[in-house]
Amino acid sequence: MTLPATFTPAFLRQLELLKLRARRAFLGTKQGGHISPRKGHGIEFSDYRKYEPGDNPRHIDWGVYGRTDRLYVKRYQEEQDLSMLLVIDASASMSAFESDKKWERARDIAIALSYTALMEQDNVVLCVPDKLLSAMYSGPKAIHLIAKELMAIVAQGRPDFVKEMQRAAARVRFPGKAIVISDLLYPYDQIEKAFDILRAKNLEISAIHLLGPNDLNPLPDSSFATVVDSETNETLEISLDPENRAEYQEILEEHNENIRTYFARSEISYTLAKSSDDLLSFITNNLNQIGLIR
Repeated sequence: MTLPATFTPAFLRQLELLKLRARRAFLGTKQGGHISPRKGHGIEFSDYRKYEPGDNPRHIDWGVYGRTDRLYVKRYQEEQDLSMLLVIDASASMSAFESDKKWERARDIAIALSYTALMEQDNVVLCVPDKLLSAMYSGPKAIHLIAKELMAIVAQGRPDFVKEMQRAAARVRFPGKAIVISDLLYPYDQIEKAFDILRAKNLEISAIHLLGPNDLNPLPDSSFATVVDSETNETLEISLDPENRAEYQEILEEHNENIRTYFARSEISYTLAKSSDDLLSFITNNLNQIGLIR
């Protein structure tokens, strides 16, 4: 199977150095690379307890015995896998301006995060609202199936964001991470309802807010345009004079500020991505800053 052109051998080697980060400990389904609430025989030291008959002598800390003349055994934190729900927006607004390549960038971020997770033996479930709700993927080789699924999708339509999030959340069996990649150009109340569904599942949530150059500054070289709503097909003739541009910027910033305030209040990690940004720099810098990867 073919990965997107961005995924060169050198790019994949960089991704292999990364690891998903979880702020909380989650119970998994098998041994993996994340700290679990369970005590066991992992590699992460937890604490000591008094030796009891039947304990494995290999777990006795003889240094402590030499200092206290008492037997203590080391306890370790088990390391288990992590489940990741990855929601990727493929509504029509994600392809409204072909030059912005928002959908392609959202797809590539999703594939990169999936590859990082699969290399750590984590599990991945994909949700592309109104287009795909996958089975659970595991194992590094599954990245080719994930890429095939996502590369076949065309960004179009206007899905019911809340309803589709309910379908995705119903697939969650174990609390873990949920990552949403979207331009978030939905009515604010729908965004809040959709993310509240994920919060009710006790998931650790991250939002990647992806905008293109034309979202931030529409048709910079035009003074007049006939615009068609990519999701409703409604047509409107507008003047792109300074006054209308300023009003657009004010509305967009108010919408984005409401989103940021909600995410901060709800303890949802958030980052703004521009589709024109370098992909590897965004992953290694921005996603590290919000604690999504390390």
